[in-house]
Amino acid sequence: MTQYISSDIEHLDLEKFMREALLEADEAGKAGEYPIGAVLVLDGEIISRGRARHAEYKSQLSHAELNALLNGGEKLWMDYKRAILFTTVEPCPMCLGATVMADVPHIIYALHDIVVQSNITLESNPYIRRHIQSYYGGVLEDESAAVIGKYNPRILKYMQTGKI
Repeated sequence: MTQYISSDIEHLDLEKFMREALLEADEAGKAGEYPIGAVLVLDGEIISRGRARHAEYKSQLSHAELNALLNGGEKLWMDYKRAILFTTVEPCPMCLGATVMADVPHIIYALHDIVVQSNITLESNPYIRRHIQSYYGGVLEDESAAVIGKYNPRILKYMQTGKI
């Protein structure tokens, strides 16, 4: 599995920011959405938040990571080179692609998702590899699994085993 972290961000308290993403995931779960959350960090500060809002927005595209990126606004537009996306689940191919297209160089996630196989996409696609400086998972993975299992044990099982 591809995992690496840039020396530019290894000093950060990754768990601190992942806890914030977990709060977003919990709010999504309370709202009846997939319990997935994300935060976008710039220079040690959260500049935007996102959570799964598929039902609320009536859109299959309303993933937590995409919402955090879209909410990044001018700060992300101006300073994308230092941005870090924290997400409670390994990003799906769409969210990985959106992160690349937003020029966000660092992705930190909690729960490995064996179904999405974004790590394989990262390994095999030179365009994506060129954009991503950090791709690091397992930060508060058990806590993320607990939140997902609390609201949607079926999807947790699918993420962990590939079986429904």
